[in-house]
Amino acid sequence: MQSAHAVTRAVPPFFLVGNPRSGTKMLRELLNASPDLWISEVESHFIPKYTRIIERYGDLADPASFRRLADALRRTRAFWQWERRGVHVEADAWYAACRSHAWPGVLEGLFRVVHSLEIRDPPAPWKAIVWGDKTPVYMSELPLLGALFPQARVLHIVRDPRDCVLSSEAAWGSAPLRTAQQWADRTRACRTAGRALGTARYLELRYEDLVADVPAVLGRCFAFLGVPAPPDAGRLYRVPENLGSQRGQTRVAAGNTGRWKTRMEPGLRRAVEELTGDLLDAYGYEREHPSLPVARLSRLRMEAYRARDAWRQLRFRRRELGSWGEAVRFLRAR
Repeated sequence: MQSAHAVTRAVPPFFLVGNPRSGTKMLRELLNASPDLWISEVESHFIPKYTRIIERYGDLADPASFRRLADALRRTRAFWQWERRGVHVEADAWYAACRSHAWPGVLEGLFRVVHSLEIRDPPAPWKAIVWGDKTPVYMSELPLLGALFPQARVLHIVRDPRDCVLSSEAAWGSAPLRTAQQWADRTRACRTAGRALGTARYLELRYEDLVADVPAVLGRCFAFLGVPAPPDAGRLYRVPENLGSQRGQTRVAAGNTGRWKTRMEPGLRRAVEELTGDLLDAYGYEREHPSLPVARLSRLRMEAYRARDAWRQLRFRRRELGSWGEAVRFLRAR
């Protein structure tokens, strides 16, 4: 594991990434307890896509061009979720909040407005806040994000893939082997990009180490971001989890590790290890079959599992949102 301690305060934004069910929500709320840091409870998802097509919208200093972009972004999942939480981003207020109307400045202006609406009585002015974005799948987009924000820092939380598989299956019914293959692919991409960013901009930590010693590992995160640890470091700002065994928990659960040893069948344990074994070694996780060569699922199997998981996601969202229409709208929004 890396040891990275920044001596200067981070220039926002920073990005919190990790595979689904790896503790990203928990870490977000541990960080949010600091008056110096803020991450919206909504994942953005749209930044890479719109970074690639932003030239289509022309000069964003032009109010008409800016409004076209704002109208397009209102159809994304992030804006849909902000609206459901009562966070209504008005285009005029957003435009006025931008210190620059280049794309990075427009994003900063957006999060400034969201912060003012989510935190109605902020403990510090916006200019004193190191703001971030927790969108786990951005772990595959670090080169693009690093170029967009040349001083951005990245926190990558890693959890044993076997426990991620169990948790994803329990939460959404996800296909275990697809989860394992995605875990491996995303983690390899993130590690490679993280090395390119360097230790001043990229920090890895293990979920298992965090829950075993919250103050120590959280202290590394605060040091990496260049902000002081608050006196009550380890307090959760909000209840982070609404799924799985940690649903509704108001404190970090130290025993939520190593469940694969008793809850996963031996055949599945071997199959997951076959897909992730090199990374189990890299992160110091226990292996049952250390000589097993690394393999990967075929594209055909991944597509079959993807179709299965899409249907299960649709059913899950219908239960969560109350109707098929809302579920479809949620899944179509990007």
